[in-house]
Amino acid sequence: MGITLSTNSQGLNNINAYITQKVEHDNLKILSGIFANVNLDGAPLIRGVFGEIENSCISLGLTYAHVGVDGINLQKNLRLNIYKDEKEAMDLNFFHHETKLGVNFKFARYGGNLSWSCLKGHTMSFGISHTALFNTTAMEAAFKINLWKSENGSSSLDVGTNMAHFVRGPLEGHQDLMVTLAFSYSL
Repeated sequence: MGITLSTNSQGLNNINAYITQKVEHDNLKILSGIFANVNLDGAPLIRGVFGEIENSCISLGLTYAHVGVDGINLQKNLRLNIYKDEKEAMDLNFFHHETKLGVNFKFARYGGNLSWSCLKGHTMSFGISHTALFNTTAMEAAFKINLWKSENGSSSLDVGTNMAHFVRGPLEGHQDLMVTLAFSYSL
């Protein structure tokens, strides 16, 4: 159970609350939970459920969320662990997201990335995504740096960056950059 407060360079301020349950047996790990994302700047409430099953080096995840009154988002993820030791890990991730807003507007986004994470809370990933409805393809990079973590690990302060460079479609050549500052507290 926890809460994350975040603000970003686009001027959005969010409160994310979540409750999780983790069960482990031998090499099998199951994580499930519920979440809610409240945007303090008037964007729709997002709430949903998620689950992930991991067996040694492979993991499957599913997230189902309601966006506002009549929006639905379904995310499917497959993660393959390439390397892992007690200090760091490298994974190959594949995803497929389906979003439906209202009755007539829906689209899918899919892609993959290579990610690295370390015990200190730093992460980085490089990948590609495609949105068929808009015929848009983007090269993406994301970085997270842990600035501070409490002794017991229940609180942390992180700065993250998401970058996208559109290589195909109506936004070809356009770049998006978002920087996020987040404080997290686990109960």
